[in-house]
Amino acid sequence: MPPQHIKVIYLRRFHLLAFLRTLAGLLILYCLWLAKPFLQIAIHTGSTLDGYVIVIDPGHGGRDAGSSHAGVYEKDITLAVSMVIAQEIESRGGTVVLTRTTDTDLWDMVTYEEEIAFTKKEYVLDQQLGRPIDPRDQGIALQTRFPPTYRLGLRARLLVAAQHNAHLFISIHTNHYRSESAKGAVTLYQPHSPESQQLAMTIQRHLKQLLPGRAEPGIIPDNFFILRRSEIPTVLVEIGFVSNEHDRTMMLSASGQHAIAEAIVNGIEDYLSSKTSSANY
Repeated sequence: MPPQHIKVIYLRRFHLLAFLRTLAGLLILYCLWLAKPFLQIAIHTGSTLDGYVIVIDPGHGGRDAGSSHAGVYEKDITLAVSMVIAQEIESRGGTVVLTRTTDTDLWDMVTYEEEIAFTKKEYVLDQQLGRPIDPRDQGIALQTRFPPTYRLGLRARLLVAAQHNAHLFISIHTNHYRSESAKGAVTLYQPHSPESQQLAMTIQRHLKQLLPGRAEPGIIPDNFFILRRSEIPTVLVEIGFVSNEHDRTMMLSASGQHAIAEAIVNGIEDYLSSKTSSANY
């Protein structure tokens, strides 16, 4: 049997080690408590999309099927891909507004009279600011031309963006050509907007890796109604050719849609990151 004084020494060492372990644990908890605000800030600002409202517009819909090939309609592809894009944006902290979530053309959301009134106001503003005036807009404003029905649906999409104070507008479409060899993604942008051009470049940079085929840089200025009349940075993304077998297969498959969505959202993040970096500089 060990002497009594050795037992006392063992007990003292045991209590001292237990005390030191407890003290160390308390110190760690205290440090974590002090760092809590900084940890929360780091988590809050971790996503580039946090605080941004992004409109995703599935092109066409309802009575307007868009382009088609082999029984595949543009309106169905754009809706399916847009839903995946929306999920990807939300997973990165952004807020998404979809202009449609069903097979609808939105033509009934705006009347002909309302569209004429909108166009008249824009026509006057274009004149005051010295902007180029599209002959179609001029004809409607001066009432020598009646608004085509599809324009009502396009106007409705812009109104959705305005109602939600959106920061960006991304319209999703597919392309079509008589030759099945035509392939690849292309991104159209607003000629009057450097921000729109930059957004198109960052999106196209990622998309061309998935759907190559377009000559560099793969972005084109265009005067489509959505691009012409949107008041926020807007691009129209032709994600691929429905008439090309490779593009069509990718756009219809779940894995392809996810890859396209990731590429587009990566491009959006790159654009917003560059804006944030410029502002901080």
